[in-house]
Amino acid sequence: MPIYEFRCVGCGNIQEIIVTSGSESFEMTCSSCQGETFERVLSTVSYAMGSSSGEPCGPTATTKTCGPDKSCTTITLPGHSR
Repeated sequence: MPIYEFRCVGCGNIQEIIVTSGSESFEMTCSSCQGETFERVLSTVSYAMGSSSGEPCGPTATTKTCGPDKSCTTITLPGHSR
C-alpha cells in the first residue's frame, strides 16, 4: 500500500494518506485549517549505505530560490556518477 504525502496550500501542513485501492476515491481536508486545496509532496526515502573509506556516504540537499516566494531543493544521492 503506497503512502502519499500532500501539503495544504493554505497553511503548509503536510498530511500522509495510505491508498488501499487504485479505484478508491476520498475527500481530504486539512487537519489544521480545514482547507481543501493540496499539492503532492515528493516523499523522502529511508536507506542505509556503508563506506569503509570514511568519506560521507549520505545524500546532500541544496536549496535555492526559484521564483517569487518559492524555493527548489535538489537532492544528490551517493553512488556512481558519469
